[in-house]
Amino acid sequence: MSSRRVWKATVTVLAVAVTARLLPLFWTPYPFNPDGFMFAAQARDTIATGTLTGAGIGPHGYVFPTLLAIAASVTGVAPLWLAQPSIAVVGALPPVLAVLLVWRCTPLSTQQERVAIAATAAGLTLALEGIYLRRTVTVSYEVLGLLFVVLLAIGSQRVLRTRRLAWVLVTATFLLVLPITHHLSTFMAALTLVGLVGLAVARDGRAAFGPGLALLAPFWLYIGGYYALTQPPYAAELATKPGLFVAWVIVLGAGAQWLTRASARNARLTVGTVAVGGFSILGANAVWGLFPGTATTPPQLLVYVAPLTVLAALACWGLPLGIGRVGTRAVVAALLVAPIAWVGFAVTAGVDPVYADFARRGQTFVHLASVVCAGVAIPALVRRWSPPVTPVVAVGLPLLLCFCALASLPLAFAGLEALAYQGTTTPAEFETATFAATTLGDDWTSDDHVTRVARNYYETGASPQPAYSWLQGNALRCSTVMQRSWQTVGAQRYPSSPLALESSIYTETSATNHVVYTTTSPDPLTLVVPRAGSTC
Repeated sequence: MSSRRVWKATVTVLAVAVTARLLPLFWTPYPFNPDGFMFAAQARDTIATGTLTGAGIGPHGYVFPTLLAIAASVTGVAPLWLAQPSIAVVGALPPVLAVLLVWRCTPLSTQQERVAIAATAAGLTLALEGIYLRRTVTVSYEVLGLLFVVLLAIGSQRVLRTRRLAWVLVTATFLLVLPITHHLSTFMAALTLVGLVGLAVARDGRAAFGPGLALLAPFWLYIGGYYALTQPPYAAELATKPGLFVAWVIVLGAGAQWLTRASARNARLTVGTVAVGGFSILGANAVWGLFPGTATTPPQLLVYVAPLTVLAALACWGLPLGIGRVGTRAVVAALLVAPIAWVGFAVTAGVDPVYADFARRGQTFVHLASVVCAGVAIPALVRRWSPPVTPVVAVGLPLLLCFCALASLPLAFAGLEALAYQGTTTPAEFETATFAATTLGDDWTSDDHVTRVARNYYETGASPQPAYSWLQGNALRCSTVMQRSWQTVGAQRYPSSPLALESSIYTETSATNHVVYTTTSPDPLTLVVPRAGSTC
């Protein structure tokens, strides 16, 4: 693909990806994801103190709020308003990298126009498909981690292949920064390195063993030592099952070797089986509730996810063309097997909510490798058809891939009707949380969404537990912020399913208690105080 075509493809994908991640600003100016208020508050406090060390920033999530504080200081825009645009740019970069990876993985003999179309389709798919968009539209440090893992994989492959000092410095920077960026991304990066080094050693033997060991050993020691001291989320769960985790690391290394050597049929069948297993678990969770303490899969979520089976099928077919032991294909192979191993560990470790979260977040990292394999598959499939049909397939397959991504896009912005976690915070919700936090301090309650916003931005200690108790039929004893939509979709109770409130109880509560605050928004919020006084 010529540099001009690459430029057009990357600009197109970047523009679409950024636009998709700015869509929440059409219905709210606040960060998409209540946790975004925490990062905005940390950046705000960092600017107020005038130092980049402290301000409540966790040792495993230092980079994003620090960069946000720097950007806010330079632009003069408050972090609360800058958070969403900043994450939109960061989250748009992996789709651009997908374009470049498809270009590098496609054989040079392929017609350049077809490569450009396939690469653009792959980038647009990653930019728009609902599951990946959901993670990369949220204001979260994980978005930065998703980008860094890919860049680390590319840099590490170049180190193992060229030994050039420039690539060593770039890779070392990512290795140093990742543990203070996002903990889950750090573990995923370490697993990706295992896959890359294993492929390099199998290919080059002793010539790659020394550099590979120099990459792996210090990084794993750094992670183990740093996280043993700082104890980030997930670290304790990993530490309780070290044997199982090591077993999956071994499976990762052996699996990468086998996949890159296996016949096309066996490789497709193996990864296809894994994909079918993933979709099957999602479907079975809708019927049986496989993970106690977490929400079952809502039917609407299955509707949104169903079109992505086309992406999975196309990725499985293109797998033998997209992965390998050399060059860019080794990068794609490592980015594919690392998340599969992580999810495998999560599924076999238990059914606790934390392991369900492991699997849910870990699968996000496999999407980039999947769209790359799907993109590489397009020109290969076109070549299998005779000339009269070739133009139809050459245009139809990319359009089908993009259409399936668009069909799943609503999942990214879905509320409690499809997910257990609401990403959008409306102005009315934030204003109500502000009033409750600044007026009542810790002596009030609401669902997980409103209390989370207040806790993250104002550091209030208000808990949703009294609200849960009332919603489950007990007496109202605590000042409560309730919302009209609790009568339909329910009150957020993440990670469990929402709790619905009967309309008669909602009306009676307003009539028989003191209403001290209410909004006139489309989904009104009301703060009621029990007549006997609040005892939270």
